[in-house]
Amino acid sequence: MFDRFVVVDWSANSTPKRGRDSIWIAVYHNGGIELSNPSTRSEASDLLSDLVRCGTSTRTLIGVDFSLGYPAGTSAALGITGPPWRAMVDHLTELVVESDRNANNRFAVAAQLNARMTGSPSPFWGCPPLAATATLTSTKPRAGSPVADWRQVELSLMALGHRPFSSWQLLGAGAVGSQSLVGIPTIERLRRRFEGRVQVWPLSTGLQAPRVAVGDVVVAEVWPSMLPVEPIGDEVHDAAQVHTVAAWLAALDLAGDLQALFDPPVADDVRESVEREEGWVLGVAPSWQP
Repeated sequence: MFDRFVVVDWSANSTPKRGRDSIWIAVYHNGGIELSNPSTRSEASDLLSDLVRCGTSTRTLIGVDFSLGYPAGTSAALGITGPPWRAMVDHLTELVVESDRNANNRFAVAAQLNARMTGSPSPFWGCPPLAATATLTSTKPRAGSPVADWRQVELSLMALGHRPFSSWQLLGAGAVGSQSLVGIPTIERLRRRFEGRVQVWPLSTGLQAPRVAVGDVVVAEVWPSMLPVEPIGDEVHDAAQVHTVAAWLAALDLAGDLQALFDPPVADDVRESVEREEGWVLGVAPSWQP
């Protein structure tokens, strides 16, 4: 299906950073892997743009380790109209502001979205004490939210014995909520810049193997913790994860097994919400085995 496999470990750091808990990007092509560790999201975005711009003779899969969608009902709770995922992506791309040095307004955006959805500090939660407001708190509120905590894919991961994090948790070891808030607009800007060449599975393709022509790019969500990772020597764990996932995807494709991952056996009663709003993680299915 693909000639090149790119796996991205994103970061929501507010200042430039390299090494542990920063951005790592692995590119697997022609049997070799190149690793990059850009210190800012601006640098990482430029790198991804360069890969797409120079990839007119290749078919590229980009795996990102943050949520590309939110639990069903999020768009309706915000009162934004249109196809749920498309409306949410456009909304976040308008709201989230970043500098070239990683400064961003993600906590203010989360507080604003909470105010509109529930008028309370939920469903988004987790922030530094100085960023806390009446509609965003450092710890998870005791009161529940009318918006679901989990997407269907996370429920599937838990059924398989994994421990995913909710898209709503913005802070804490393993949390991905902040990465999603700053990552979704990054992917959307990439899609807009290369209109017609970039697809987002399954939210713009449906739960099926996308048709990929030479020069096309498919962005999909991955969850590196599904795979056993063994860093070599003093290698940073995040770096080991991205090159492990990239090599895994390439091996599946070479064996003819990758295509099946794009059509997981999702139940009919939730399939529409997965395709229209929530998204899915490539490789997660009730029959998935490590």
